[in-house]
Amino acid sequence: MNAMLINIPGHRTSRVHPLQITRAAPWDILFFLTEVESGAAERHFIPEISFSQKVQNALALRCAKAILGGVWGLGRLFKSDQFKSDQFVVVRRGNQTLGAALASTDCAEGGRKTVTIEYLVVESRFRRQGVGEALVRHFQENATDGSEVCAYCTAQSKGMQKLLRGLDFKCSNKAISIPNGKITHYLPSCWIWRR
Repeated sequence: MNAMLINIPGHRTSRVHPLQITRAAPWDILFFLTEVESGAAERHFIPEISFSQKVQNALALRCAKAILGGVWGLGRLFKSDQFKSDQFVVVRRGNQTLGAALASTDCAEGGRKTVTIEYLVVESRFRRQGVGEALVRHFQENATDGSEVCAYCTAQSKGMQKLLRGLDFKCSNKAISIPNGKITHYLPSCWIWRR
């Protein structure tokens, strides 16, 4: 995937440095992990998963695998109906990373592909400027016929829910919290868009 210039309807982009969506680079992993941790603190991600060092290490490894798969062509080794493949993309303006997304692609038994946007982060200074929308649209535009794109949102992710609703995603279930003694378990809402 080469860098792609994007124009978000209703959003102004700089003529000098328009937004670009491209494969992530190794230095984007730290940006991504920092933003995921920040989002988890605000409960935009399920807290018991996102704060764990083990999960952060696994996320870093998945990001690195996605980068290497794209750069050296190793991704085709994992593209099979039996394997899940990851995509790690970023939005840049010039050399600055504004947002990132980690998504996985699964193939169902009938051959239908599902792209799941697992993490989507936008640096706080660039929110409500079309960065998140550019990332979601990227997955929609690259979806094949008969496939679907899905995303999960916690109850606190009102902005993401509004964005998904505006891009024709349908909510298949609402976010809920389940108290269990001293611990509360959070189940995110599921949003689906079908091509």
